[in-house]
Amino acid sequence: MTSDDARLADVMAAAAREMHAPTTTSEVLNRLVHVAVRAVPGTEFAGVSVADRSGVHTLASTGPVVDELDRAQYELNEGPCLDAMRQGGAVAVADMRVEGRWPRFARRAVGQGVLSQLGIEIYRDRSGVGGLNLYASSPFAFDEGTRHAAEVFVVHAALALDKVRTTSDLTTALQHRQTIGQAVGITMQRYGIDEHAAFDYLARISQNSNIKLRDVARRVVDDLTGAVRSGHPCRPAGTLVRRVTVDAPHPPPAAESGPAPRRPAR
Repeated sequence: MTSDDARLADVMAAAAREMHAPTTTSEVLNRLVHVAVRAVPGTEFAGVSVADRSGVHTLASTGPVVDELDRAQYELNEGPCLDAMRQGGAVAVADMRVEGRWPRFARRAVGQGVLSQLGIEIYRDRSGVGGLNLYASSPFAFDEGTRHAAEVFVVHAALALDKVRTTSDLTTALQHRQTIGQAVGITMQRYGIDEHAAFDYLARISQNSNIKLRDVARRVVDDLTGAVRSGHPCRPAGTLVRRVTVDAPHPPPAAESGPAPRRPAR
């Protein structure tokens, strides 16, 4: 191992420790862009772009220069960042003054004092694609050695993001499950029906109104909580459920629903 390789390994190890410490996606992204400036040689400014069904957005940056140039790429629909996320891998610009692939964006970059750029994909999954943008005010800032360092860096970035997103997804799923369970309980109590019938009723509201089940459940729980806090705890839960949508199906009255079936032993 050469001294340069050893130095790169030390820098990346330190970067990995910094990026794995935060506990939210926002914290990881903000830490990522600032660590990138220190860890990847030649980098002066950095940002993270994410493309999903709603469009392309900058979720973290080291300053207004990044925000402006990221926005220019989105508006013009051209640039290294977009190509890196479309094609995968890394896309570099050695000198914006003579760049011919994205002439409109290159002019904007030169106007902001940026002459070099490296766009590199961080992750790709069903939810979208994430890319890291590295900018420099000098030409030829990102050579082959820098690209190698950037590729090593984004591996650590991807691992850190995957860790925190998985934790966040699990926490969110648990919260949704708890909220749906509360809404089912409210519906059971109001109509005197069993758990299965109450869940089916909320599911029909979700389907008929094209509202996600977790959002239907949240409205039911929030409305009942608000009624209790306002001093009207006896407000009927059925009214709260039907307020979700005027087309909400009506569950069978308690008198017609019959006794709740026995649940199989577990």
